Amino acid sequence: MSGEPPNGGIPPGTAFYSAAPPPSMAPPPYPMYQFTPQQPDPCMFLPPPPPPPPVQPPPYFQDFPYHVRMFSPPPPPAPATWSPPGASLLGQPAPAFDGVGYLYPRDHTVLHIIMDKFMALDPATRLPKWEPRLFATGLTIGELIRTLGAPDDSKYGLMEVHEQGDGRWAAGQLILQGSEQAKKTLRDVGWIETRGFSTKPVWLKIHEAE
Repeated sequence: MSGEPPNGGIPPGTAFYSAAPPPSMAPPPYPMYQFTPQQPDPCMFLPPPPPPPPVQPPPYFQDFPYHVRMFSPPPPPAPATWSPPGASLLGQPAPAFDGVGYLYPRDHTVLHIIMDKFMALDPATRLPKWEPRLFATGLTIGELIRTLGAPDDSKYGLMEVHEQGDGRWAAGQLILQGSEQAKKTLRDVGWIETRGFSTKPVWLKIHEAE
């Protein structure tokens, strides 16, 4: 024994801890907020888009207050330009001659005019050549005879013929120019608007007296 206490005089079971070295520098303060740097948005430097155009009300509402616009109907359209009934016939406008317009008569009838030399009293083996024509019912028989091209002579006139069927025709009334019958109108002798539609057609031929 050297006379020294064992274990340096430290009781057994005692642990030894080394002291931490002193810090070399103070720690940085803890930031309250942290921001991540970002690149600037290129769109933030562009001008803002233009505002949308305002909604325009219909033309007939522009001059009315709001409550009138909401509950009042639009004004009526302007009246159409007046046109006399005779300015057109069957949807077709009347012709104009050197800037002067023509007006059709109100009432018309269809007459079937036999155009060739046709003997109405003889049995016919063929259909005669004919054309339907439109005439004003106020036309006189004499004017009709001249309109069809007959000479202004009392021996010329119109003969009405009636179809009997099977190629047979019968002579009807004969009206010569200059007679009292020639002064009558088509309506006076029964050649009216319904002939050829709801009533029998009218067949006529130019007649030359011998």
